[in-house]
Amino acid sequence: MKSNQSLLSTLNPSAKLFSNLLVMCILMAVTNPKATFLIWLLALLIGIFLGGWTLAYLLKRFFPYLMFFILVFWMMAAFGKGEETLWQWAWFHVTKESASHGLTIALRMLGFVTYGLLFTSTTDLTRFIMSLIHQCRMPPKWAYGLLAGFRFIPLFQSELAQMKAAHKIRGYKQKNSWKAFIRYALPLFSQGIRKSERIAVAMEARGFTGTKNRTYYQTTRLYAKDAVYLAGLLLAVAVILRIT
Repeated sequence: MKSNQSLLSTLNPSAKLFSNLLVMCILMAVTNPKATFLIWLLALLIGIFLGGWTLAYLLKRFFPYLMFFILVFWMMAAFGKGEETLWQWAWFHVTKESASHGLTIALRMLGFVTYGLLFTSTTDLTRFIMSLIHQCRMPPKWAYGLLAGFRFIPLFQSELAQMKAAHKIRGYKQKNSWKAFIRYALPLFSQGIRKSERIAVAMEARGFTGTKNRTYYQTTRLYAKDAVYLAGLLLAVAVILRIT
């Protein structure tokens, strides 16, 4: 999660997450493919005009999901049930009802991905954790532990790349995926345990006890623009459901 300089990045992370999750819940109850497509298109337009998305960014992020979209649609359409047959060959039987259902499920999947990306691409991780503390009343010990866990992810990625490069130099060839997993996982887990112990000792040495009565270098608040975003998003979804 890394914030950009868009308008969405200035919103409160918890309010933005709540708004997107609420639309996702509504999306799960929608069975009309046209309404599902328009709700997904709404997220796409928000990302372009308010989220700072570019065409190159969209192609890079959404291209891996196009294959899943086609696969889900084909599986639901070709093996579904219905009365009005559109195409039939061998054991494939595409009906109007199964095609509509498959298109709805595939577009719903794209909608979940887009609304999730709308949050992660415009949210700073530290501000998100602070909003969980101040707006969602999460205990600081859990919040800071979650923050430390997220910070470990890029460290693990760099260490895994170094281990693979070292093994490649030494002539190691991966023949069994399970043995390769054990070979890389054990050193990563042991290093993770050592780093977590060091972080715990460092936090205790700096007076961190996990209590809520403490000062914060960075605080997050709810503003009118957060309510405007929520109301505007729900209003747009309501209009889409109304016209379809």
